Amino acid sequence: MKTVLAALGLGIAIISCTDSQKSDNQSEISDSTAVDSVVVLAPQKDSLSVYLPDIKASLPEAQTVVVKEDPVFFKSKSYKAIPLQVVLDKFIPAYKRLDLKQTQIVFECEDGYNPSMSLEKVLQKKSYLAISDVEAPAGQDWINPKKGDHEMKIAPFYVVYTDVPAKDVTYKWPYNLVKISLSAASKELAVLFPKDDDTQVKGFELFKVNCLTCHSLNKVGGKMGPELNYPKSITEYWQVDQIKQFVKAPTSFRNECKMPAVTHLSDKELDEIVNYLKYMAKHKVKV
Repeated sequence: MKTVLAALGLGIAIISCTDSQKSDNQSEISDSTAVDSVVVLAPQKDSLSVYLPDIKASLPEAQTVVVKEDPVFFKSKSYKAIPLQVVLDKFIPAYKRLDLKQTQIVFECEDGYNPSMSLEKVLQKKSYLAISDVEAPAGQDWINPKKGDHEMKIAPFYVVYTDVPAKDVTYKWPYNLVKISLSAASKELAVLFPKDDDTQVKGFELFKVNCLTCHSLNKVGGKMGPELNYPKSITEYWQVDQIKQFVKAPTSFRNECKMPAVTHLSDKELDEIVNYLKYMAKHKVKV
């Protein structure tokens, strides 16, 4: 158990979605190598967050990059983009003083999607901040793909990789992106870890990677989808087989459902997630 708990420090940090406004709290980082809170763009060179629309005019010159397997458009795509590390170097230079293994990069999107990853993991790959679609019609920056009858908004920014396969779900490709922040491994996430039941650790890990960026548990997590544990767990009002069927084919349950079909998880893995949700139903947040 100690080993698992230690590994949790490298887990994904989840910060509740904000309105992405510039009036958030501002502060400077200390001399330590871990950051306890996310701060937004401020005049100080030590700011640990940047509101991207504000700095669009100041971005370095973009280059054309080719993404062979784009998971949003499901084909090869070309973008005008800037290496993500270059963006961090210019606008969040304080990241160089942090412990990259213990630091999360948090992406905040207008639509409520709020994924995060290990900063070290992101910088190990050829990651870019895409500012426009090369294939967009004259006078436009982006092409918005359709998902059923729903048009997806890509603007204003999109994080892409030229060396990550689309099937690797451990990498996040946030579009409709407006803000990038740096944070220490989330203290909030620790409360979701099944400390008293080792059999639920696998389900926790699967939920963290596949679900928590859109759904919250005990008010911790993404805001794009509904809260799944408070005040009632989804396992208390949905049958297990219905939960699994919905995850596999959301549009067969709801018209114009924004949730994508989850096809990469096996039935056994879905069972692990559902069992973890049942465990969390007995560990609800205390108000």
